[in-house]
Amino acid sequence: MPRTWGVAAAALIAGAGYGAWLWFGWGGPALTRVVDDVGLAVFALVAACCVAWAALSLRGPDRVAWVFMAAGLVGWTAGEVIWSYYDLVVGDAPSPSWADAGYVLFLVGAGMCLIVQLTAAPPTTQLRVVIDGLIVAAAIFAAVWVIWLRTVYVARHSDVLSVAVNLVYPVTDIALVTVAGLMVLRAPGARRDQLSLLFAGLVGVGVSDVAFAYISATDSYRGNRTLAVGWAMGFLLIAAAAVQAKRVGAQGAGAQSPAVSGWLPYVPVLLSAVLCTPVLVDGMGPVFVAVAVIVFAVTVRQVVLIGENRRLRADIAASRADAGTPPILTELEHAVEHGDLRLVYQPQYDLFTEDIIGVEALVRWPHPRRGLLNPDQFLPLVNQRTLMTKLTTAVVDLALADAAVWHASGFPIPVAVNVFAPTVSDPALSIGIDDALRRHGLAPKALTVEITEDRLLADMPGTRSALDHLRVSGIQVALDDFGSGYSALWYLRDFPVDQVKLDREFIAPILTHGPSATIVRAVIEMTHALGLTPVAEGVESAQTAARLREYGCRVAQGFYFSRPVPGAEVLALLEAQRRERVLAPGHH
Repeated sequence: MPRTWGVAAAALIAGAGYGAWLWFGWGGPALTRVVDDVGLAVFALVAACCVAWAALSLRGPDRVAWVFMAAGLVGWTAGEVIWSYYDLVVGDAPSPSWADAGYVLFLVGAGMCLIVQLTAAPPTTQLRVVIDGLIVAAAIFAAVWVIWLRTVYVARHSDVLSVAVNLVYPVTDIALVTVAGLMVLRAPGARRDQLSLLFAGLVGVGVSDVAFAYISATDSYRGNRTLAVGWAMGFLLIAAAAVQAKRVGAQGAGAQSPAVSGWLPYVPVLLSAVLCTPVLVDGMGPVFVAVAVIVFAVTVRQVVLIGENRRLRADIAASRADAGTPPILTELEHAVEHGDLRLVYQPQYDLFTEDIIGVEALVRWPHPRRGLLNPDQFLPLVNQRTLMTKLTTAVVDLALADAAVWHASGFPIPVAVNVFAPTVSDPALSIGIDDALRRHGLAPKALTVEITEDRLLADMPGTRSALDHLRVSGIQVALDDFGSGYSALWYLRDFPVDQVKLDREFIAPILTHGPSATIVRAVIEMTHALGLTPVAEGVESAQTAARLREYGCRVAQGFYFSRPVPGAEVLALLEAQRRERVLAPGHH
C-alpha cells in the first residue's frame, strides 16, 4: 500500500507542478501555450508507455484490459499532437478536427479496459454493476446537463456534428467514471487500489472534458488553459493504476463489498432530482430521457434485489428446517456471491517424465472472523442444492481464470475441480461452466470435473446423462477418492469417466501392507484395461512414487511433489520446469 500511494503522490506532484505553470503563466502567454499543448502530449505518452510496460508483465484478461488502455492513450497522444499543430502552427483549430479521432480512441480504449475487467467478475456482480451503472450514469448526466451541457447544446444546436462531438466526451466520461466507481466498491481487496487509481484518473479526464465542452461552447477557451491539469493528472493516475496492477498481479485476499454499495446508487438520483426539477417544469428535453432511464433502471434493480432476497430467504428457511445446519451458511453464500473464496492448486505429475501435467483446484475461504478455512471446515455443511451449484460455479470460474493465465503463458495444462455429485445434473451448473469457459477463452479440454464416488447415488439417471454431456463437450470426468465407497466397481461399469483417482487411504500403506499393495496394483491394471487413466493421490515419499511407477501408474499428486500453492506459484513452477528442460543436456 505505501508504494502504491507513493506512486500516486508523485503523479499528483507532477500534475500540480504542470498546473501551477499554467495558472501563473510563467514565461508569458506564448511559452505557456507551448507548455500546455506539448506538456499534455508528453503526459499522455508517458502514461501510455507505463501502461504498456505494465501490461507486458500481466497475463490473461488483465493484460488484454491494459493493452486496450495503452492503445487508447496512444490515440489520445496522437490527437494532442494534431491539436498542438493546429494551435501552435496554424493558429486556430477547427471543430470537429482530426484530433478528435485520437481523443475518441482513448474513450474506446478506456471503455474496453473496464469491460474486460468486468467480464472477469462473477455474473451476479456484472449484472449489478450494469444496472447500478445505468442508474448512476443517467442521474449524473441529468445533473451535468442542467449545470453545463445544456449550454453546449443551446450554443451549437444548429451544427449537429459539432454538438455530437462536443457531447460525446462528457457523456462517455460519465459512463466510464460510473462503471469504474462501482467496480471499486465491488472489487476484491487487492484489486481495489488499482481500480481506485483508475477511477481517480478517469475523474480527472472527465472533469476536463466537461469543462472543455462548456468553455468551447461559450467561446471562453482562449487564455483558459488551467483545465489541462485535469487531463495531465488523470493520465498520471491511470499510469499509477497500471503499475499497481503489475505489482499485485492476480494475488491478494478477498474483501466483502461494503454495505455502501447497496444504497450509493440512490445518492446521485436524489441530487439529480433536486437539480432537474426546475428544468422539468420549464420543459422536458433530454432530461426527460435521463429520468426515464433512471426510473427503468431503478425498477429493474429492485426486481433483481427482490429475486436475490427471495432466494436468500428460501435458503435460510431450508437451513432452519435442518436443525444441524449452522448460520455460517449465510456467510458462505455472501462469500460466494461477492467473490471472496480463494483457490490453491496441487500439481499433478507424470511419474515417468516428472513434468507437471495438470493441477487440482482446492478451495479456501478467508473468513472475516474465523481466519482461513479449509474445505473440510465448511463444505460438509453445504447441504442445499442451490448453494452447492453457486459454490461450484464460483470455484470453476476462479480456476479457469487462473488456467487462462497459464495457457496464455504457454502451459496448456488442465485444471481439475471437485463438483458436488447432486449438482452435476443441475442445468444451472452446466450453463455456468459453459459461460466460464467462454469468458476465459478456454477449450473444454482445459477443465476436468471430479466427482466423489460416495455421493453418486442420489440421481443415478440424471448424473449419468450429465456426465455424458460433459464428456461429449470435451470436458474430462474423474472419479475422485476411488475406493472410499462401497459401490466403486459398479460405478466404473456404469458411469462415463476418463480418470480414476485412487484414494490416499489406499496409497499410503502400499510399502508396508501387502493387501493394500495388491489392491492398488490390481486397480491400476484394471483401470488401464478399461481405457481409463489412474491417478494416485496422497503420494508423500520417493519410495511410494517409485512403487507406483513399477505398478504402471503414470499420474500422481501429493506433498512429496508439491504442497497446494496459489495460481501464481503454479506458473512459477511451470516456468522453472521449462527452464530446466531448456538447460538439460541434449536439448535442441
